[in-house]
Amino acid sequence: MLRALYIFIVIAGLAAIGVWLADNPGDLVLNWRGYELRTSFVIGLGILIVTAALVMLAWRLASGVVGTPAAVSGFLDTRRRKNGFLALSRGMVAVAAGDAADAKRHAARASKLLDDTPLTLLLAAQAAQLEGREDAARGHFEAMLKVPETAFLGLRGLFVQARRAGDREAALGYARKAFRLRPNAGWAAQAVFEIEAAEEDWTSALRTLDESLKAKQVNRNDARRRRMVMLTAQALNAAKEAEPLTGEARKSADEHALRQAMLAVALDPAFVPAVALAARLSGATGNVRKGAKLIEQAWTKSPHPDLADAYMGLVEGESGYDRFKRLQLLAGRNRDHIESRVALARAAIGARDWLAARGALEPFVGASAEKRPTQRICELMAEIEEGEFGNRGSAREWLSRALHAPEDPAWTGEGWRAREWTPINPATGEFDALTWREPGLRLASADMPYEPVETATGIDADKILADAEDEVPEPAAHHVSDEDEANAFVPLLPDDPGTDGFDDADDVTGEDHKKW
Repeated sequence: MLRALYIFIVIAGLAAIGVWLADNPGDLVLNWRGYELRTSFVIGLGILIVTAALVMLAWRLASGVVGTPAAVSGFLDTRRRKNGFLALSRGMVAVAAGDAADAKRHAARASKLLDDTPLTLLLAAQAAQLEGREDAARGHFEAMLKVPETAFLGLRGLFVQARRAGDREAALGYARKAFRLRPNAGWAAQAVFEIEAAEEDWTSALRTLDESLKAKQVNRNDARRRRMVMLTAQALNAAKEAEPLTGEARKSADEHALRQAMLAVALDPAFVPAVALAARLSGATGNVRKGAKLIEQAWTKSPHPDLADAYMGLVEGESGYDRFKRLQLLAGRNRDHIESRVALARAAIGARDWLAARGALEPFVGASAEKRPTQRICELMAEIEEGEFGNRGSAREWLSRALHAPEDPAWTGEGWRAREWTPINPATGEFDALTWREPGLRLASADMPYEPVETATGIDADKILADAEDEVPEPAAHHVSDEDEANAFVPLLPDDPGTDGFDDADDVTGEDHKKW
């Protein structure tokens, strides 16, 4: 209704103007070079309008003729780009589907239509990889390095290629260049750190960790854990290097290793490898009280056999009785824990206090025991039986039970198990991948050979059982040694970490360890 009203108003307005012009025709006079042109105002206005329309039409036609080549060229460029991106899209689909022939064909067409754009180079490189032409793929990635806009993409491709080929040195070099080019790239920071850690280049790994913190590529808690593990690893290396030395040189080297270990302990006073190492080095440098205090504090939170071993060895030349008295104080800090009782039993055996040794293990071997005794407890009971009564038959019985008993906890990771902690899983090259837990039992096959079980105090079960006339029954479960369980292959490079996304925005540097 409103639209019809508007139309009516417009028509009425035009009609009014027309009537007004008809009532007031007026005259339009044009003098030019002695000629006089006279006409009404309405006709003159109409002639002007028609003339303007003809001029505009002529201008449009002339512009169209002049711009036709450019228009044709633009049309052809647009169609070529459209076809190029279509070929690029189809090539990517072929790569995802693993169709090397289609990927190569579409890559060639996209490269022809779009020239050497980043995506065409990437498609050509991936197509070459599908066909197994690694040299050709490397050439495409290296071509990307020449253009600043594609240099990072080329480094990523070369890094992945080197990693797949097992060339750790080349992969590290490409990752470092990518990290310098874009410090905010999560995959580059993670790759550099993991490769340096796998090579146990702790100085470089610590530097990379600091740079990752500044770029906020790792959160505060993870950085704290990584730094602690690396400082412990550095202290272990320093302690091993000090072993062949003697005199003041040995003492100076031990003190240097102790300082490294104490930096790790400061980050986490309950981290067992760092505390045990710091305690042993404290004892070696004459500060027994400091080493004992470190272990006692850690024992309250996390009792561990490594801590017990370090505590027993703090005082050189100490008698078994004195050692037993010291262990009673340590065990009292976490009295009901299995490690406290096992450590107390070991110390009591060393002091030849058989009654105390039996009492310590009573909750695990007595009638009220809720679980089967583990291998370590069975071996300790065998030593008690033989040491107290000389009862070799009972000792053999306990050692036979040890063959079937559940395994004790160990430092365990993927494809690896060991009694000693290491910062790197030797089977996979993964950093900080070992945890203290009970490894699973592997069922023994019929042709699996028998292996001797070494007790905690040095008794050889194979030697004792060899004296028995009765045949040892075939075990249902086999105690797998560290060498059997570890996969026999060179540690692999870390997988492509991809991008990280951490919410922690704290900028933490490694200049002062106490700030952690």
